Amino acid sequence: MALVGGHPALIARSLEQITRNNITISQILQTAATESGFYSDYLRRHLVTLQQQPILAQAFAKVIASKQPIQLESIPAFKLESMGLICLEGDYAAPRCELYRQYFGDRL
Repeated sequence: MALVGGHPALIARSLEQITRNNITISQILQTAATESGFYSDYLRRHLVTLQQQPILAQAFAKVIASKQPIQLESIPAFKLESMGLICLEGDYAAPRCELYRQYFGDRL
């Protein structure tokens, strides 16, 4: 839960891997933010979108680099929230989950 921030689809993927492939939670945590992890296709789709939209990539890079929620311009904030990458707390943005901070922190 801490890794994926309660994201229903990511939790479902985790449970599926645990039951179908007999993977442990420790294995999930070790590989989740890697290119070989089972979230990789999901994360890469977001990465491609961000790479195609540099303004969004820059805004999201600022969010994941900060330990505290930060203010963003309204359009990038709206788009990143619509993609499910951030949560808005008033006018301040934070990553939706730790998985995003780990994965995108190494790539943006």
